[in-house]
Amino acid sequence: MTKRRSLPARGPFAASDVLIDMRMFHAAIIVLAGSRFGGAQPPLKSAEQVLDRYKQALGGVDAIKKVQCVTMHGEAEVPGLAAPLKFISYSKPFKSLQKVTMPDGSEQVSGFDGAVSWSIDSHGARIDRDTPVEALRRDADLQYALHQPDYFEKFELAGVKDFDGRPCYWLHGTTHWGKDNNQFYDVKTGLLAGYRFQVDTKSTAEATLLFHDYKSFGGPLVATKMVSSSGNRTQTIVYKSVSYEPLSDSLFELPAAVKALLN
Repeated sequence: MTKRRSLPARGPFAASDVLIDMRMFHAAIIVLAGSRFGGAQPPLKSAEQVLDRYKQALGGVDAIKKVQCVTMHGEAEVPGLAAPLKFISYSKPFKSLQKVTMPDGSEQVSGFDGAVSWSIDSHGARIDRDTPVEALRRDADLQYALHQPDYFEKFELAGVKDFDGRPCYWLHGTTHWGKDNNQFYDVKTGLLAGYRFQVDTKSTAEATLLFHDYKSFGGPLVATKMVSSSGNRTQTIVYKSVSYEPLSDSLFELPAAVKALLN
């Protein structure tokens, strides 16, 4: 996310950017509580050890693989809007769809079908031709925790660093599409604390994504509060409910208005 996912890459944090930000969060949807790591832990010596501990915190490889569909309801607080935006987000591996209800009752929709990232609002349909497809696929990868290094040219343990008020293992890397990416894992719990990264478009802007308030919805715990920031702008997303019921592939098909842009 990223994911943040991914996120504040295109015109950070305008009202319509909620659609974009949602995709980034899928990179870290599921996080199991760290209480299983009671007692002192020996210092970790490599990125592989940090990620292995993280996968244990997620509940193990099998538990991660079981998550094949996710539906999430929540709210987003966006600067300049008096009331939170309500949203629903649907995800399958490498596919996503988000619907956001604006304060005036209008709806904005965005999605990714594995190849095309698109959005539709009052101004019409748009296709994202600026963000690398691999970055979009990473943000829609429900099993991202199983193969994070696959998205990086370089990915290594850079030390222990204070992040969001706590000591964290700092993993530093460069993505295949040339972006600087930093991940921070809580030394005490093994949980992902957040990201600091270059946004995935042609911009060189830096953004930060924080993960808080892990809760259970009948499956692995979920980071239910995520705070993203870029420059002096901040956006908060809170998940109210999460379910894992099957979703049809037809849900993620490109709308006619988007298909027309491909012709």
